[in-house]
Amino acid sequence: MEISTVSAFIQNLSEKKKQFAIGAASMLAGSAILIGYFQSGPNALSYAKAETAFAAWEASPLDEALYQSMKEAMKGVPALEKKYEATIAQTLLNTDKIDEAVAMAGRPLDRLQGEAPFHTAYAKTSLLIEQGSFQQALEDAVALKEQMGPSYFSENKGGAVLYAYNLLRIACLQQELKNRPGEKAAWEELESLLQTKTPMASALLVNFSEKQLDLTQYIAERKKVL
Repeated sequence: MEISTVSAFIQNLSEKKKQFAIGAASMLAGSAILIGYFQSGPNALSYAKAETAFAAWEASPLDEALYQSMKEAMKGVPALEKKYEATIAQTLLNTDKIDEAVAMAGRPLDRLQGEAPFHTAYAKTSLLIEQGSFQQALEDAVALKEQMGPSYFSENKGGAVLYAYNLLRIACLQQELKNRPGEKAAWEELESLLQTKTPMASALLVNFSEKQLDLTQYIAERKKVL
């Protein structure tokens, strides 16, 4: 198995987790925000104008004029901006407007903090990775692992899979930063979790096997390199 292939898949998994966390924040906040909107908010014309501007930019996200038009339209309907901020943030990430994406994505994540602190922390680390802040991302990932504790995996608590993916992220960040001892230690810890044969371990392995990738083999290959 090519290590680069698995690395790309791992990166994709992290991206999906980020999208999920940002999207979850939007779902929690967006619906409630619009309740009573037409009773106290801007008029329907402004709302319709902003909806149209957003749809046009979403269809052509590289068009700077459409982006600026959408931003201006959204200023008049802040409730609508909050409804779409997760989608806007993800689109900005996809078009390499990293700083603006991070600023936008941080809003729903902050609102999600109280209800899902671990997933919020994981998502915020994803944004650091997008910015290329690998050392800070590693420190935050390690801090998240310590906050959760191994019981989140061994006792099948909510967030068990997140614990494993965060450990996977730590190993990849150590690899990115060329910290060979740290990377090896992270792979060995993840390997120990997978050997427990718990439902969570099986679920993690199945996630990889469905893509014709063998995570245990990849770990063994990385350990040989290290």
